[in-house]
Amino acid sequence: MEVVVMGWSRKRTGLKGQVRYTAYYRDARGKTTVAGTFDSKRDADKAWRVTEVRQAEGRVGDPRRGRQTFRQYVEGEWLPHHVMEVTTREGYTYSIGKHIMPWFGPMRMNQVMPADVREWVTHLTQTGVSPASIRTLKSILSAVFTTALNDQVTFLHPCKGVRPPTVPPQLLTVVTPEQFDILYQAL
Repeated sequence: MEVVVMGWSRKRTGLKGQVRYTAYYRDARGKTTVAGTFDSKRDADKAWRVTEVRQAEGRVGDPRRGRQTFRQYVEGEWLPHHVMEVTTREGYTYSIGKHIMPWFGPMRMNQVMPADVREWVTHLTQTGVSPASIRTLKSILSAVFTTALNDQVTFLHPCKGVRPPTVPPQLLTVVTPEQFDILYQAL
């Protein structure tokens, strides 16, 4: 038989004697979590009930996580826990620090919109970054926001639908039979 633990609210008295009620619930790991502090017990009870319903629907993300800055998320959560090769990590860390963090670092995760990403791509183009590098940088930024979307830090993927500049195809130099003969004889 499974024990169902419901949320609860607790009466608190502030330093000035003001009575407030804090709503608590247990998250998916069983950890006691605060759903907010309210002026009335009724509002506090409503808050933990709404939170439990959202959790039962599978929407367990805390909207407050979207308020953290891009820098906090990348340096504190994404980069340390993203599985990749050592050399890839070095390249990502350099690219993030040089091209991505100066633009998106101070922004909140939930405030980055597709228009911001398009503006950033335009800025990179105007500052002389090659189309191939912009494509790689956008791929890194997209990886960050894919993880944030999956972790319910954001509810919008700002890189979707944003096109990087076209990378011109590399022209191949084809060796003619006469040139091959010259090379072969030289060997």
